[in-house]
Amino acid sequence: MNKVILTIALVFFSIETIFAQNLREAGGIVVDEHKTSLPYVSLKIGTQIATMTNADGEFLLKYPAGAMKKDSLTISYMGYKNLKLPLSGLHQSMKIQLMPSVVSLKEIVIRPVSAESIIRQAIKNIPENYDTRPFEMKGFYREVGKVDTNYLSFAEASLNILNGGYNQNNTKDKIVINKERNLKKLGEKEINNPFNMAIDGAPYDIISNDIAKNPARILGKNYFKKYKFELAGSIAVNGEEAYLINFDQQDDLKEALYKGKLTILKSSYAIVAIDVALSPKGIAYAKADISFIAKPIFSLLGYSFRKLNEEFSEQYVKINNYWYPYFYKISSVHHLKAKYKHLEGKLAVRAELFISKINLSPQGNYEHVMSKGYVFKNYVTSYNDDYWGDYNFIKPTNSLKELAEKLKAN
Repeated sequence: MNKVILTIALVFFSIETIFAQNLREAGGIVVDEHKTSLPYVSLKIGTQIATMTNADGEFLLKYPAGAMKKDSLTISYMGYKNLKLPLSGLHQSMKIQLMPSVVSLKEIVIRPVSAESIIRQAIKNIPENYDTRPFEMKGFYREVGKVDTNYLSFAEASLNILNGGYNQNNTKDKIVINKERNLKKLGEKEINNPFNMAIDGAPYDIISNDIAKNPARILGKNYFKKYKFELAGSIAVNGEEAYLINFDQQDDLKEALYKGKLTILKSSYAIVAIDVALSPKGIAYAKADISFIAKPIFSLLGYSFRKLNEEFSEQYVKINNYWYPYFYKISSVHHLKAKYKHLEGKLAVRAELFISKINLSPQGNYEHVMSKGYVFKNYVTSYNDDYWGDYNFIKPTNSLKELAEKLKAN
């Protein structure tokens, strides 16, 4: 099985201030029935305006003051009932509560179908459920890299992505950076980084982990016998019923495979979400993936790496008759030791890529694309949400806000 490869990159988009003057903002937090915050909840106005809550359940949504009065804000989260709110009721300190959507498990119990057969059918139906034609994605990307408490990078960017489509042509995706910033420096002062490392930003690798485009990365047909699959139940996805399938590597395998969860619609066998992590059963056999660190000849410099964990999540959204990428989240943790510097620590890198808009007919210019080895630049001295103008982005979590304030104070 090919390993999930992590490389970090981010991208951003902003437009002129004159347009921002005609914007309205809605913000707040989304919680469940127990008043617990919900991470990565989808919030949309129509089909062209969208945002997502952060890991703390907080959100900020910008929308035109002239938005259609008939439009509403739709809040959706797997396993919960969709909620629609009129635009007239939106404000900047909202507390939105979602309620669970209860589905019956009776049909799943009596239906003669196995988890493995469902997954095989889902892979077979990929050309029917996902657009095989090229399309354009507009996205917001954030990366955070650190060794223990020492930050290697805190970067953001907006990007345009020309997706080659879900076909067998292996068309390469193209990425263009609209705007970027990196909080790695404060003026001329470097963030404390005793390992002298930098994150080699390559969102191409994150996109390549798309389970519908490259199912063999996680569930190649040669690996089915190495996994145990369990039909765990059912969940509601935008009013439709979906299978929940858990999987883990077989016992006594001497290799590092994955443990995770798939959400597959019952009606069409479309994969709508996947969450995976290295299985504890095989983590001792995991090989270090350090392609995301821009530092050559590690062994000669006395650097050694040992992988501790790796995670990947993806969600899709349905537009017309097809499902398109909506959100990627990826992370990797290694134990790092620098022999000659007498230093060691935990190297943690994570990134989020939120797709705010899909253009079925690509509109951007992809003559000058981002290189795969690009490291994000445009170092800034302070963190300011206004940097993004009218572009919808994922709010930084409280921990990242504290980091930004700490750097600003220093």
